[in-house]
Amino acid sequence: MAASKEEKIRELVEKLDKELEEWVESRPKRQPDKDAWTEENWEEEMQKHPAFCSEPPEDVHDAEKYPAWAALQAIKYDQDDTPEEKALQYKEEGNHYFKLKLYKKATIAYTVGLQQKCEKPDINAVLLTNRAAAHFHLGNNKTALGDVTKVKELKPDHAKALHRGALCCVELKRFAEAVTWCDEFLRLNPEDKTVQQLRAKADKLKRAQERDRRKSQAQEKKQRAQHNRLLQAIKSRGIQLQVPDSADSSDEDEMSASMGRLQLASLEASFPNTGAKVYLDETECLVWPVMFMYPEYMETDFIQEFHEDSRFSDHLAAMFGSERPPWDVEGKYTPDNIQVYFEETSKSKLHKISPETTLRNVLSDSRYRVQAGTPSFILLPQDCRFTEEYLRKADAVS
Repeated sequence: MAASKEEKIRELVEKLDKELEEWVESRPKRQPDKDAWTEENWEEEMQKHPAFCSEPPEDVHDAEKYPAWAALQAIKYDQDDTPEEKALQYKEEGNHYFKLKLYKKATIAYTVGLQQKCEKPDINAVLLTNRAAAHFHLGNNKTALGDVTKVKELKPDHAKALHRGALCCVELKRFAEAVTWCDEFLRLNPEDKTVQQLRAKADKLKRAQERDRRKSQAQEKKQRAQHNRLLQAIKSRGIQLQVPDSADSSDEDEMSASMGRLQLASLEASFPNTGAKVYLDETECLVWPVMFMYPEYMETDFIQEFHEDSRFSDHLAAMFGSERPPWDVEGKYTPDNIQVYFEETSKSKLHKISPETTLRNVLSDSRYRVQAGTPSFILLPQDCRFTEEYLRKADAVS
């Protein structure tokens, strides 16, 4: 009997469970709330909620993004408040952030206060001045100067704005303007020691700035004169420089115009790390950086100072007279066995030159043009198969 009774109880429980499940299943399905927090975003959403976050987000005034904050704002700022009342409330909010050194949030509050279209210049002047102070602490000196300039238009005698304008100008290194701002302030408050000291500092920096500007202008004038002397020396020798926009032109007028357009940078050597470039020495002679190229071994030598009256043989003797370079495994490159060529770029031809000639004579050759501020020459050994093949392909001219 006991077993039968337990069996009936179990069957009854199972029946009730089944009926409950069927009832639950038959109920209409509830649509999930699109704004409900999920397991994935609940922490992020909690940080947005005013009840849980430690400080308001930067774009707190975006009502659609932060509805809970918007509700609190609606409570704090009554819709029936006048524009002046709202502007003052946002000013107080900005001041609160400013005291906490939350300058970016302070600028936002002051900006919203200005957007209330308050018609009282005094209130707008305070909002602009306070926003300028916040921007100043953020390092936005140009923006801060713009705000205090607007204040000066509203209230020319606003002392805080004048002081802030002077500070901004000093930070912006606009020292002459800083002195003017200080003078306007001191006309209202002639005994103010702080602004007196600021003016003295700005005036001293202004005079130093003017002195540096004069020095810079004098230096630029000197460099232009040296540049012009250098170009004139190059032109007087008939030396032609490779100019990108008229490199292959034979028109003398065009070449002359190109010379006029040349800048000092055009004469920088091809090796920027050396800093070498053509210059006039104390005897008014040109000294060039020169490149020697050895196509057989894909090697180069860079001579930083090649006097225009020096002969090629002088440099060859110094470079190859006592010991041979490590790449010259066959010992073919000796002063007496090296031939020197230059390339006529307009016709892609090689021209042989005598080692006894000077650099000035070669550069004055009408077929030669200096490229990238660096005269370059091809050096080949005599009686060598590589040289014969190279000259054949290069269409060499003796």
